[in-house]
Amino acid sequence: MFAVSCFQSRNNIRKKDKMNITFIGGGSLRLLPILRGILAEVPEIFRNGEIRLVDLKLERAEAVGKLLLACPEYNAVSCRVIWTDDLDSALKGTDVLYLTMAARRDPSETQSVFLANRYGYVSSDNLSVNGAFLSLRLGRTILNIAQKMEKICPNALMLLFPNPVSVYSCLVNTYTKVRALGICGGFNNHRYDLTRLTGRDAFDPGWDVVAAGVNHLSYILRGTYCGEDLYSEIMPRYLTDGWKPLEVESPYEWARDGMRQGQIFLYQMFRRYGKFIFSTESDGSAHIFPEESVRLQIKRFGRGENYDPAAVAKEVNEAERTRFASFIESSKNPEKIDWSASGGYYGKIDTDITIPIFRALAGTAKMRIVASRPNYGAVRDFSPDTPLEYTMDILGQSVTPVEDQYIPAPFYGLTASLAEFQRLQAEAIAKWDPRIFADALDAYPVHRFMDCSKRFFREMFDIYTDLDPHMREAVQYF
Repeated sequence: MFAVSCFQSRNNIRKKDKMNITFIGGGSLRLLPILRGILAEVPEIFRNGEIRLVDLKLERAEAVGKLLLACPEYNAVSCRVIWTDDLDSALKGTDVLYLTMAARRDPSETQSVFLANRYGYVSSDNLSVNGAFLSLRLGRTILNIAQKMEKICPNALMLLFPNPVSVYSCLVNTYTKVRALGICGGFNNHRYDLTRLTGRDAFDPGWDVVAAGVNHLSYILRGTYCGEDLYSEIMPRYLTDGWKPLEVESPYEWARDGMRQGQIFLYQMFRRYGKFIFSTESDGSAHIFPEESVRLQIKRFGRGENYDPAAVAKEVNEAERTRFASFIESSKNPEKIDWSASGGYYGKIDTDITIPIFRALAGTAKMRIVASRPNYGAVRDFSPDTPLEYTMDILGQSVTPVEDQYIPAPFYGLTASLAEFQRLQAEAIAKWDPRIFADALDAYPVHRFMDCSKRFFREMFDIYTDLDPHMREAVQYF
């Protein structure tokens, strides 16, 4: 089936100036706020070009498109907005492809958390055993899209948002000729985290840092704020013996606990190792602070007593249907939306990592970001094909790693193991080889080669029954 709708702005498109950006997962509820932020901050990236929203559920992409056309930021931009369920058509002439697709779903998502709690693992969609299983759900789809890009738009840049981003970035860059960057919402977390360490609960873009590691567990190597050095001047003034974490307001106890504990982890890292984690996602810090991380996860989720998977699946499906039905209905009457309200499915996000990337791609300014792709010599003492997250400067088509990047002692071995865990996932997906996937699970540096880990892996296969039967053959190695 092919369907397409489009709206032409009043101004004529000058072909030589246009940039066409395709969004796969174009009906995602997270997309409209990000697009509003990009339109507001980097309107030049879209002028005279096209925004192409691709989704197999066309009515969702249509809703995003119509709301985008109605939002106040669109008035300043001269571009077309197209929605379609035909990927091949959308890829023609594409300059940048942004992929946002979800592999997580219940009840398997929650069941895997319960199982992890029983075996002493942290569960997530990224740097975890659960993340590895999720990579099998989405990996072949991403590889197929990249292979289409090789034929239809080989010079386009692929921006990957779904987790595990390092796995997919490694997969695309290693096994196709397409250039890909794995981007993460955690890019801005340090601008909250470091500010909170100094006693202010605020997002502060003034922090200028260089970081390297693996996605969700990178390390700030150096940084400044208002001309002062992060490690030798600023933090010694604040992180004294009498330091206490800032209490952050949230309606959710688990969120308050997590933000408080994240600050404590950063304080402990600085006092012991003289370094900070770049972003305090729990599945990253759990590899350095495992007991407390698992304790918080158990406190939030429990171990699954009285859990009814069938009832949860029904509830989740109904909630999703209701959310999208409401969103689609709102696109029919966009004049009723309060575009000035923050948050939700309509509020503008102006801190997303896509904004500096798009500003750089537009050629208006060189921008520094932290993103995932194979090492290519950026971080010393790692092979070129190692999937890492590191700091790079982008301007137009140029991507240049920042000099002098490394993994601080004593985290090199841990980081190398996590990177190999993710590299093997990419290889398993590319070769569709269950034995390599089993190798990836064995490479995960938590409870390695223990009987409890083998039992954990076997029970994970019992949860992820929807995976390709061929890849589920990996269970025989445990």
